[in-house]
Amino acid sequence: FESRKMGVGVYPILLIFSSLLFFSGSALSLGRKTGFNQAPRIFHQRTRNGLLVRSERPREAVLTPNSKAASIAEATGVGFGKVFGVDDLSLAEQFLRDRRGDEKEAIEKLRAAVDWRRNFGPVPIPENIYKVEERNSGKCFVHHAADKEGRPVVVVKVRQHVVGEYPEASSQALCIATIERAINGMEDPNGELSVVFDLKGFSLKNADFGFAKFLVKALYKYYPSRLGAAYFIDAPLIFQGPWKIVKPWLRKYSRLVTFIKSNDLPGLFVDPADAPRLS
Repeated sequence: FESRKMGVGVYPILLIFSSLLFFSGSALSLGRKTGFNQAPRIFHQRTRNGLLVRSERPREAVLTPNSKAASIAEATGVGFGKVFGVDDLSLAEQFLRDRRGDEKEAIEKLRAAVDWRRNFGPVPIPENIYKVEERNSGKCFVHHAADKEGRPVVVVKVRQHVVGEYPEASSQALCIATIERAINGMEDPNGELSVVFDLKGFSLKNADFGFAKFLVKALYKYYPSRLGAAYFIDAPLIFQGPWKIVKPWLRKYSRLVTFIKSNDLPGLFVDPADAPRLS
């Protein structure tokens, strides 16, 4: 009798328990399909081309650097990269990297740079825009060998630049032509360049603050994220005064400046024999 009584009470309990298991399993299955009852998805930070991509949205909604660059290129207009001698997407990525992924700021800065370059002159800049004598002076040129980081090297012999010797427009055109020649020689369209400033024999007649302002503005506004390193070679004591004036203009780029001796220059190249000969 006790056994039958217990048996009668067990079946309802088992039925209830089975029902609970069924509904729990159904809810879990539904949760897998709809996303409910799941732990939050975690999206990790990652970088591509120096840009940070981080989002808590579904993975398919994340804007990658390439998709952002494509959006910037579309907003700027087809073919704008030609004014800098590069393709649209590479130029958009360059300005996006400079603006740390801010699409709106990148578009504004890129449009301003494109307008400036269109007004500055043809692409590439023809040699007749700058003075033949200035071109032949050897004051600046693209070195034949890249540095250890694979960056093209621009050499500037500062003592060859005398304030007022050549028209300002000529010096600026030669400067931009040299920068763009270095960029066009890059394997990576978004690569960087190095600049070697030979300061041996520097005097105050070489302290062209107007041209220095133009160069800094060009690097910041029109060729952002291009300067990878700047080496000041054999700077004399008299250079300290002009440097104190120019350094604040460089802002974050001042961190890229390294003062070295000419004896250290070969160490910047894979083959020390590739170092430029400074005289």
